[in-house]
Amino acid sequence: MALAGLGAAISLIFVTLAYFIKNLSLSFTVLSAVGIMFPLTKKYYREALLSSVVVSVIGFFIANLSIIPFVTVSSFYVVFSIFCYNKKFNKLLILAIKIIYSLVVFFVLYYIINEIVVNFDKITFLKNLPPWTLYIIINIIFSVAFVLYDYILIKGYEYLKNMLFGSKRNN
Repeated sequence: MALAGLGAAISLIFVTLAYFIKNLSLSFTVLSAVGIMFPLTKKYYREALLSSVVVSVIGFFIANLSIIPFVTVSSFYVVFSIFCYNKKFNKLLILAIKIIYSLVVFFVLYYIINEIVVNFDKITFLKNLPPWTLYIIINIIFSVAFVLYDYILIKGYEYLKNMLFGSKRNN
């Protein structure tokens, strides 16, 4: 329970920083995943989910709708991803689920809350493309970045687990 509380506090700090320091909001949102990983290092999935809920609720009162990026990529997703990694589920099936999830996250961030803003005037070679083609291109780039984020997330989890508990005691 202590790991969950510590993790929730760390995540909440990064969520708050993401809200108040707009230039680094993406970085702080990604770093907020570290707090959720704390209980996961001991395979406490329920506690990690509860930490995610607590940070999401408290974060909503601090950051309002700006909490959505945390909720979509740094809270429940982290628990799901590490759970699948620890249980050694079929990698191709999980990759397909993660790609579908990235498509949904992109839609939410791009269309619903306009968290991702692209200035198409600066990208001259994209000016002549229809809007649906631009959406698909940017969505593909986002999905590739999301899969890379997932890979880095797993490697960060392994590093955190080894750092906190040493490689000798890991199961």
